[in-house]
Amino acid sequence: MSEQTRQTVAKSLVPSPKSLSELHLFTMPEGGTDRLNFITWDTIAVHGFEEETVEFHGFYAIERANPSSADWQEAYVDIRMRELNVDGVSQQFGAIHASVNDTIGKPSGGQVRPGTTYRDVTDSPKMCQMYGYMQFDMPELGLTVFNKEAILLEHTITHIPPIGQGGGTRPETAIDLYRLDDPDGAPVAVLKRVKTHIGAWLEN
Repeated sequence: MSEQTRQTVAKSLVPSPKSLSELHLFTMPEGGTDRLNFITWDTIAVHGFEEETVEFHGFYAIERANPSSADWQEAYVDIRMRELNVDGVSQQFGAIHASVNDTIGKPSGGQVRPGTTYRDVTDSPKMCQMYGYMQFDMPELGLTVFNKEAILLEHTITHIPPIGQGGGTRPETAIDLYRLDDPDGAPVAVLKRVKTHIGAWLEN
């Protein structure tokens, strides 16, 4: 995309929403960073324990580039997860803290895809895909685990940021988790499913 085209697109975008009253369906806003409340339900099988679904609460920060177009249907938006800070409690092994893994050398990011969920329908949801590299701290087990294969989170969204919407991993997900202090060893857990709900902006 040429610089002239970028400037033309930028002039056609609405300001990045900061409140619910500024959030509009099927509308492309300019780039920005969204710090949003976030809930996930992660189904994890740790070796030596039964499979369990743990509810996490916290927030994430997503950085959005300017869209490629002001047109909802044709636009794509590159996104990057800058921060994840969620906490849950396992009934079997206690507290778990999940965060972005900055040590693996792979960015957690993705894209709001061009096109819409229903072909040739302008006012239709778009697919947002995020490839995440995370770590899970389990202090009561003396264990921190991470994924080498990306965790693919998918959401069908009708507005940006996608407040009030949810999604997660595909049903066939099975992501091996490795010890952070023994990355080349055998996996010690498996992440089997993630369901998500995206909340409103964090209060200052």
